[in-house]
Amino acid sequence: SFINVCGRKNPNLNKCILDNIDNIKDKICEGIPELDIQPNDPFVIDNLIISDTPNSKISLKNTQVTGLCDFVVKYLQSDLEKLHFDFELVFRRIQMNATYDFDIRLLVPIVHKGPVYITTNNVEAKVNIDMKVVTRNGKKYVYLGKMKVNLDIKGYTAEYGLDNSELSRLNEVISNFIGNNQQEVISVFKPAIEETIVKRVILLSNNIVKHFTLEELFPDRE
Repeated sequence: SFINVCGRKNPNLNKCILDNIDNIKDKICEGIPELDIQPNDPFVIDNLIISDTPNSKISLKNTQVTGLCDFVVKYLQSDLEKLHFDFELVFRRIQMNATYDFDIRLLVPIVHKGPVYITTNNVEAKVNIDMKVVTRNGKKYVYLGKMKVNLDIKGYTAEYGLDNSELSRLNEVISNFIGNNQQEVISVFKPAIEETIVKRVILLSNNIVKHFTLEELFPDRE
C-alpha cells in the first residue's frame, strides 16, 4: 500500500504524514482506480471566470494545468487533536494551456477567443486544512471540511499564438480591463485559481479518506 499508517503517538508524526504525501502525489496524477481517483494530469478546469460584469466577461475555457503533482513540502505542522494541518509548498513549474474568451463592451463590443499558454516557476503556497469527524455504522471517519490556499505567484510568461497586430490589440484589452503589469494581472487570476484548486483537492482527498476509518489512518499508538 502507498499509504502508511501514522500512529497518533508517533514522535515523528509529521515525517510520517510527509512520506505519505510523497508516496501518493504522483499516483494522484496518474490515477488510483481502487480509490475512485481518475487521472489528474493534466488537471482540467472547464471554466475559469476572471471577470463577470455587464461590460466585461473574461474567462479561460478548458484550462489544462500540468505540474501540480511536482511540488516539495517545505513545512508541515499537524495538530491531530484539532485535526488541523498547516503546509508550505513549492511547485517547481506550473503550465496552463487554455482558450481565453473576452466579451467586452466598449464603444464597440470586443469579442475575442484564442489559445494561451502560461508558465510560472517556483510557485510557493501556504495551505491550511481542517478535517472533521463523522460517524458511519458505528465507526469514525474523517473528511476534509475546510481548506485555504494562498499562492505566491511571482511572475509568468504567456504566449498567445497571434500575429503582431492581433497581439497588440489583445495587450491593449488586457491592460485596460485586467492590469497594466504582471502583479495586477496575477491579483485578478489568483483568487479564481485558488478557489478551483481548493474545490478539486477537497473532492480528491475525500474520495481517498472515505475508504479508511480514523483508527486505520491515525491509530492511537506510535
